[in-house]
Amino acid sequence: MKKMLNEIYIVKPHDTIDSIAKKYGVNPLIILLYNNITPKMISKGKVLFIKKSCF
Repeated sequence: MKKMLNEIYIVKPHDTIDSIAKKYGVNPLIILLYNNITPKMISKGKVLFIKKSCF
């Protein structure tokens, strides 16, 4: 059974959805869908919830 973990990430200057996804090893689309946002909505200081699965 997979267990889901959530992490909070605060967007820093020059972050992109791709760089954040790479940092956490998740698909960028998952971050967008989980937070109900578009890439244009990423800005410094925005709080994102990162859903990660572990075993």
